[in-house]
Amino acid sequence: MKPTCPAHDEATRRSAGAARPRRTFADLPGPRGLPVIGNLHELHADRWHLEFERWWRAFGDVFVVRMGRQPILVVAEGELVRDVLQRRPAVFRRTRAIEDVSREADMVGLFSADGEAWRKQRQLINPTLHARHVEGFFPSICEITGRLRDLWSRAADERAARDVLGDLMRYSVDVTSTIAFGRDLNTLRGGPDALQEHLQRVFLGLNRRILAPLPYWRYLGLPADRAYDRALLAVKRLILELVAAARRELEGGAGGVDRPARPRTLLDLMIVARDGENPRAHLSDAEVYANVLTMLLAGEDTTANTLAWILYYLGSRPDVQARAREEADRVLGGGLIPTLEQSKRLEYTGAVTQETLRLRSAAPLLYLEANHDTVVGDVAVPAGAGVVVLTRATGRKPEYFGDPESFRPERWLGGAPPTLPHEPRMALAFGSGPRVCPGRSLALLECAVTVGMVLRSFTVQLADHTAPVRERMAFAMQPEGLRIRFTKRACA
Repeated sequence: MKPTCPAHDEATRRSAGAARPRRTFADLPGPRGLPVIGNLHELHADRWHLEFERWWRAFGDVFVVRMGRQPILVVAEGELVRDVLQRRPAVFRRTRAIEDVSREADMVGLFSADGEAWRKQRQLINPTLHARHVEGFFPSICEITGRLRDLWSRAADERAARDVLGDLMRYSVDVTSTIAFGRDLNTLRGGPDALQEHLQRVFLGLNRRILAPLPYWRYLGLPADRAYDRALLAVKRLILELVAAARRELEGGAGGVDRPARPRTLLDLMIVARDGENPRAHLSDAEVYANVLTMLLAGEDTTANTLAWILYYLGSRPDVQARAREEADRVLGGGLIPTLEQSKRLEYTGAVTQETLRLRSAAPLLYLEANHDTVVGDVAVPAGAGVVVLTRATGRKPEYFGDPESFRPERWLGGAPPTLPHEPRMALAFGSGPRVCPGRSLALLECAVTVGMVLRSFTVQLADHTAPVRERMAFAMQPEGLRIRFTKRACA
């Protein structure tokens, strides 16, 4: 099923200059704000995505909110959201606050760069995250997944409920650090090391500064900001040392001996990357550093949050868990951790992951701004205006997904009932267009291996079915209050 959207057809024509807009921001509905501050008082620091979605249900697919005196266009109609994302980076860019804060931290990498800087990095970095390269790190992923299984096996023996998000963040850091620059932090067994503690401070500091209405830290150094600066300096020093060591090894030292036959980590791949059209074009140490740090931060947060939400649904839906377990038993046979080939055959597990991403996307909205005067649908958007696209909302619209608020993994499988509309183009957890998330293959592989291991080894239950599990927005959306109880299966 492919829904048609007249508004998108209009947007396409107008972006080519074939028509004139009919509305301005002043013509659009939206929440009534207060003088000077607009709607800022309604945006709670860790729930602001829910406020935007509440406004969407109240005012429709295209409306305006005000951040102080500045009007912001908010878009939730699927084809219009895709149109905006497809027109990046030429017409729309990330909000400048992201690039400004990232530049202060010397980490303008693939996530935060725009324009020509982004194009160059994308051409050189995207191939390093291609599925065939990611699969080369599969043995490391399996080894670290085995450690996670050991941790949860001990919890099952002790009948102790686990804060699984914390466990999964350590798991993701171990995986990402191993494949990114060949250093196994082993935080699942040894607890957080200095690098992970520094990363946590950097992560929180970046989020705080990106969301701050004013750059107060340039004039007032609070204790949290001084801790952030120290942590950032320590992380930068370590990563640049790793970059220098990797360059020396790839060059084979002074005599050229013992040179590796091929790059072994994503850091190596980034160092040797060259632009095919310009063999002299490569990534500087600063660009490599920015992208390694971005991978560490993004890998920890987004994948861990997705896996935690998957466990939430397995624990709250015994029918889904039973069907997924039957598939894992059949596909894995006597194994407890999927092989690479087996992970690709876990179709229902993949459907559970996709349905989780649809309902609990780690990035439920994106902040953008217009590079120049343009049009979205029939609305004139002036240069510099903010545009928020509600990427999760598109996956919750009944014209795209039948019974949209229900968790129904079968919608992602062949043979889904015709009464269940299904338009996968509108599931935008990884974004869309030129800036679609380059880490998608790695994230989905981690999910397949980890969930396959859990299904073969444990029965999963919510520790307290009466305790609410809420959405909390930090740098990404995460579950708050989620505790899981693991019970060993006989086959484990």
